Amino acid sequence: MNLDPAVEEEFRRLEEEIAGHDRRYHGEARPTVSDFAYDQLRRRQGELLAAHPSLQTLRPGGVGDDRLDRFPKKNHREPMLSLNNTYGEDELRRFVERVERAAAGPVDFVVEPKIDGVALAITYRSGRLAHALTRGNGLEGDVVTENLRAVADIPRTIPAEGKEGEESVVEVRGEIHVEEKDFQAMNAEREEMGEEPYANARNLAAGSLKLLDPKESARRRLHFLAYEILGYAIGTQWEVLETLRRWQFPSNGGALARGFAQVWQRVEELGKSRSGHAFATDGAVVKANDRSLRAVLGAQSSAPRWAIAYKFAPERVETLLEDIRLRVGRTGVVTPVAVLSPVHLAGSTIRSATLHNGDDIARKDLRIGDTVFLEKAGEVIPAVVAPVPEKRPASALPFAFPSQCPACGEPLVRIDGEVAHRCLNPDCPPQLARRLEHFASRAALDIATLGPARIAQLLERGLVRHFVDIYSLDADSLAALPGMGPRSAKNLLAAVDASRRQPTWRLLHGLGIPHVGAETAKLLLRRWPSLQDLAAAERDELCRCDGVGEVVAAGIFRFFRSPANRKLLETLSSLGFAVFSPTPAIGLVAAQSPARELAGPSPFPESAGPSPFRGKNFAITGSFSSLGREELRRRIEERGGSVREALSRRVDVLLVGERPGSKRAEAERLGIATAGEDVLFRWLQESESAERRN
Repeated sequence: MNLDPAVEEEFRRLEEEIAGHDRRYHGEARPTVSDFAYDQLRRRQGELLAAHPSLQTLRPGGVGDDRLDRFPKKNHREPMLSLNNTYGEDELRRFVERVERAAAGPVDFVVEPKIDGVALAITYRSGRLAHALTRGNGLEGDVVTENLRAVADIPRTIPAEGKEGEESVVEVRGEIHVEEKDFQAMNAEREEMGEEPYANARNLAAGSLKLLDPKESARRRLHFLAYEILGYAIGTQWEVLETLRRWQFPSNGGALARGFAQVWQRVEELGKSRSGHAFATDGAVVKANDRSLRAVLGAQSSAPRWAIAYKFAPERVETLLEDIRLRVGRTGVVTPVAVLSPVHLAGSTIRSATLHNGDDIARKDLRIGDTVFLEKAGEVIPAVVAPVPEKRPASALPFAFPSQCPACGEPLVRIDGEVAHRCLNPDCPPQLARRLEHFASRAALDIATLGPARIAQLLERGLVRHFVDIYSLDADSLAALPGMGPRSAKNLLAAVDASRRQPTWRLLHGLGIPHVGAETAKLLLRRWPSLQDLAAAERDELCRCDGVGEVVAAGIFRFFRSPANRKLLETLSSLGFAVFSPTPAIGLVAAQSPARELAGPSPFPESAGPSPFRGKNFAITGSFSSLGREELRRRIEERGGSVREALSRRVDVLLVGERPGSKRAEAERLGIATAGEDVLFRWLQESESAERRN
């Protein structure tokens, strides 16, 4: 029987839309729809599959994928599955009844708050923390152990129970999250710096866990809540929660329930108390308490049959879309903003909401004058979900995105691969103001007292047109500004002068290259020690850098190939910024196969200069007599290098200590250079001597 083309077309559209949402949620931590809207897409897909089984071969599987190229990978000891979701009481009842039929009688359940965080698996060997993995694709995750060490409430050791002489391996699973008060504080800070706020606390947690700089991860105030133990003899889920508390793990808690009536009562109680938790919770997880039932009930391809997540439907209100206004950002991106009739939603009054881009408006068919449904995505950021068709006035017309910039009148363009409309006029007034604000912000050059209001004054008086003009300001001109005076002018000039000595990554971030934020700037300068070196990099070199994709690489390449920006580097150097490379160090030459021991004189100069470790990737095997592995990692990273868990062709040197493992043989196969303890410590001594001389 032939499949109806309309059905196949709808299914393929759903597949494409869901795949896009999966990529933004798991890989980019930037979802554009609420969980409820996403689950409705999945539900419709399931309905089509049930009615048309031949569509099964087109169904995407798995649990999403949050893996990133820049992190080493490791397999999970058991698949890390997601949970089936339901928003309905009847479906939850059917779940309870299925479990009771499998058990041939009444069953105890544990009802736990569902944490809106990032799944994490932590492995302990003989009671000591060994490594931590993200969910990844469910079978393999990213190794984020170093960033995990920034989470203060994760125990570094647990009781090592097992047979004498045998290594015990225990895994604790849970969720990394950011508490609501910290999330609000971080967003307030971003808005103050002119940056886009995080959509919800989960996005912030996901992004923080995948930062390359563990120190920056620590600043994000991450927390962990545990809910599962593997590799440890334990009979019930309730005993799991008690054991986690005994091991000093923070736990999300839970309540026992028998039969559907009690389960539903516990779910309703969680719904009423959800705002009282320090962490974001978007539902309740219901699990069969007896863990022996897990083998009986089994699992689907991506979810167990012994547990289910009941999701609280988001609060939704109606309001009037009064207007759509356009905001021009510092990179020229023109963002539409919905102007709404004030309405109260989830504890706050909402007057506006971002509409993302023109495609988003067209896809939702939003029109000025529409009554629209409004939700808080992730319970934080207001989102216009859809119009209310039956309340649409006849005068409401489809919104046409303008072809000219609303601020300067220049043509708007769409760059291949982007959905945004951009104004490419570098003299566009809002762009000038926001570029200056970004350059001076705490995230970039951190020029104290040079905020948006002061920048607006400088632009209005014609004292600045570009951020380099900041360094030509004089005390008399500043003192004449309203609200300034001699003392304020002196303080501002002192802050401007101090900015010349900021780390180079801050300057790179401040340049405003599209898609190059603070973390990407740090990453780039680990690979290329100066802006001069980075400017000379070819596009394919940039693409090979961990964490830099084709879009980012293209933007960097375009920026530094511009004659005006080449001239800008010379100007910045004349202003006192460290732009050009000092006398280059003799780097490690490409490894030849077989691997060789770097013995004899150090391949780095004895004179002061760049760190011998800067821009190099190291792996470690074995133990070192006078330095623990974590201290060694810290010293390498402080000097600009990076340490990887796994061995690959991206590793420059394998550091070999006593009793090395299989990595040494693997290094020989891959042709990776090796260095013993004597060479390593010579490099450290030379590096530290150079630092003291500087």
